[in-house]
Amino acid sequence: METTAKIMVVDDEKLICQNMEKVLSKGNYEVSYAISAEEALEKMAREAYSLLISDIVMPGTNGLEFLKLVKDQWPLTKVMMITAYATTDTALKAMRLGAVDYIPKPFTPDELRSKVERALVGELAEAPTTEKERKVIDITVDVSAAEKERKEREAIDIIDVDMPFARDEVAKYAGEEYVKALGPSDMPVVEMPAPGILENYCEIGKRVCMEVFAKLGHTCKKGRKSGECPQEKERMKKAAAKVIPFDAIDAKKLIGIDQPFNYEEVVSITGPEYVQHLGRDGMSFIPYEELKSYEELKRDVARLKEKEAEPVPTYREVMQEPAYKDVLVIDDEVAISNNIRKILSKKGYQVDQAVTKNEALQKIEETPYKVVLLDLRIPEVRGLELMEAIRDKDPDTSVIIITGYASIESAVETGRLGAIDYLHKPFTPDEIRSATEQAFLRVA
Repeated sequence: METTAKIMVVDDEKLICQNMEKVLSKGNYEVSYAISAEEALEKMAREAYSLLISDIVMPGTNGLEFLKLVKDQWPLTKVMMITAYATTDTALKAMRLGAVDYIPKPFTPDELRSKVERALVGELAEAPTTEKERKVIDITVDVSAAEKERKEREAIDIIDVDMPFARDEVAKYAGEEYVKALGPSDMPVVEMPAPGILENYCEIGKRVCMEVFAKLGHTCKKGRKSGECPQEKERMKKAAAKVIPFDAIDAKKLIGIDQPFNYEEVVSITGPEYVQHLGRDGMSFIPYEELKSYEELKRDVARLKEKEAEPVPTYREVMQEPAYKDVLVIDDEVAISNNIRKILSKKGYQVDQAVTKNEALQKIEETPYKVVLLDLRIPEVRGLELMEAIRDKDPDTSVIIITGYASIESAVETGRLGAIDYLHKPFTPDEIRSATEQAFLRVA
């Protein structure tokens, strides 16, 4: 008789557990659930499970803490994380702690079944991390009440922030009429009186207007004449007056997505003269009116020619350089690579740079770097081939992702391949220094 895989769903919302139990039971799995990490650990002490599916934001022990406990005590048990509050930070942490996947809500029943099947047959692998590394990963989850409330409002059109199935999928299984009757708590919506019958309601302004109705008992004359609400029009006028015209914006704050440092940070490294003529592409230029005259340039060239040529370094002097570099920065934006090199060089790191795919592959093949800072968008690079090349060459190399196009999917995939950090552009010199220092502590 074929053995049925045992799966446990862990979520503080009981309804979610029950719905996922129904969906997965149709796939001939033996499914149970727990509404807290503590309850889940008690059940795991009594029987073995092939796969755990855990929420992250839970009272008491959160999902990342639960994941760490499971991988410490039951390292062979597969764990999949689900969350309505997906971030690249928690995605990468979950993968480094040993999760086989990280799925943002809402997802479809078919997507859930597919992920579970792939996890159970071993198609979704864990990131190559050691027990030592897992001990130093920060497993706190910070979701403020305000942020939680905002995300709940944004998610209300998908039935419920904690209901992991999309509305279209529910309609496919339960019918469109059932979906139309569902509210934010997955209960039938109670019909409310139409707004037109509310006291002091104005059809033109589509609002309850206490001020005008208290005086006139009907919609104002201006509104009936123009067909627009004068109060709303005045409000929009005031709002528009607060908008700062583009040409009035301080150009020093307009640095492109691929120039990850603000002007104050650049000044602290390069000096105010460099920043004075810094453009949006991160390159410094000198205005035409500040250029030297032709005669001055000729005199400068003549003086340079009179100087003795600097001696060419001997072979012995060249060989005195280190046979390897500590850090490799791979980014097709030269300005970014240069800035990162300057920042890290001041801390004593030996930094090498690559701006093309071929240059990066050659350097990875020739040199054993301890840390690589990798941009995810390099011309002619297919997917994560540079990340895979780094892993295949030396699995112990620490890779820090730097990108202006952050996504949960890329955080999960790079985490699965062994990335240890994921920085969004724009970032600060302090963030680069801190991430690099943490990477060297990892390999110390």
